[in-house]
Amino acid sequence: MTSIQHPQSATTVFLDQPPSCLEFCPEAPDHFIVGTYLLSENKTEEGEIEQSKTGSLQLWKLDPVSKTLSQIQRIAVPYAVFDLHFHPRNKNLFAIASSVGSVSVFQVSTTGDASATPSITQLWTKQVHEDPSIPALFLAWAPQNWFPKLAADGFAVTFSDSRTAVFGTEGDIRQEESIEERGTYEAKQMIEVWFVALSTSKGIPDAETQNPGVIPFMFTGNDFGSLHTRRFDNTAELDDLDEHVSPMLLEHDDRARHHTAGVTAILPLDVPLVDDAPVLLTGSYDESLRVYHATRRGEILAEQGLDGGVWRLQLLNTTRIPVSDDPSNVSEYRFLVLASCMHAGTRLVRVTCKQEDGVPNWGIEVLAKFTEHESMNYASGVWEGGQETTQSSEILCVSSSFYDRRLCVWTVDL
Repeated sequence: MTSIQHPQSATTVFLDQPPSCLEFCPEAPDHFIVGTYLLSENKTEEGEIEQSKTGSLQLWKLDPVSKTLSQIQRIAVPYAVFDLHFHPRNKNLFAIASSVGSVSVFQVSTTGDASATPSITQLWTKQVHEDPSIPALFLAWAPQNWFPKLAADGFAVTFSDSRTAVFGTEGDIRQEESIEERGTYEAKQMIEVWFVALSTSKGIPDAETQNPGVIPFMFTGNDFGSLHTRRFDNTAELDDLDEHVSPMLLEHDDRARHHTAGVTAILPLDVPLVDDAPVLLTGSYDESLRVYHATRRGEILAEQGLDGGVWRLQLLNTTRIPVSDDPSNVSEYRFLVLASCMHAGTRLVRVTCKQEDGVPNWGIEVLAKFTEHESMNYASGVWEGGQETTQSSEILCVSSSFYDRRLCVWTVDL
């Protein structure tokens, strides 16, 4: 057990609006995008209080040597930005989910010249909920081969009225005209669905080709503390060529047996299925990080309190340690994870799985705590130049807090 590090900020700046989400640009690794959410109240002539939500997208540059920050661009938007994610393959594209039930896609323009300054351009906005008073809370891009048609691309988005919807296209994701709703999944009770994760796992190898099939999953977490698992059948014969999402093979809800408050983060782990069910990391308002086995009833394999509500989880790297006499057989997995923990600040955590007598033994260790934020830490990120480095390297982080509008740069040496 290593001692927990307590890093201090190298730089702190204050934004003009509260930061709600943040992500580094894969194609311009010294730059990151911040989404903001400003709630304004005005009193009408009749004495009633009217609320309005506005926001912005802000492009910032991090100097990894001096560890200083500078704002490059700011785009005001007539809604609050709830969520922001870069596309996993078209890495200069990112999408945002808004307070008016819309999704917008933007492009970060880079010339390929490292010295050139990138810029943000909006490509399209699509109303993904028919009621603009229902906010879109979270957006997840589909991984490769999640849809049954190989050329398909798309995303899932969750809403405050319990709905989760999938949108996709066989065309260019940059063109809004071809993007259609592919499936809608309603909950039985009206409640916020805080999170959706789409993932694929390898199935049992085909008897003839010995190639493992791809199993698409969807996981959602709601404000009641329930985690919902949907498994789709990509091996099914698609008689209807218009069928854009594979048939659902099974779905189950753990009925909040394991989380005592809302499920706010879900990170599928790249490990083989255990008893034909995937393993996830989950975060919750109840301040715990859990290794969760997504069986019908659910099972907790490890648990660690992080002192604050675990709002977001970012996987930084995965290490696989092979068995010495069989490199294809993994004896240990190590996952380095950054957690945004609301009122407790940011945590750097290592999650491990060791095979002991053929039985996986999971553990969670807190490596570092950054606690300078004075309000809700909803968004954090890691400079991409630090992700490919060795175990004994510096991790360069940017984290934010909402009400005090703070951005902090800090480092951890592993």
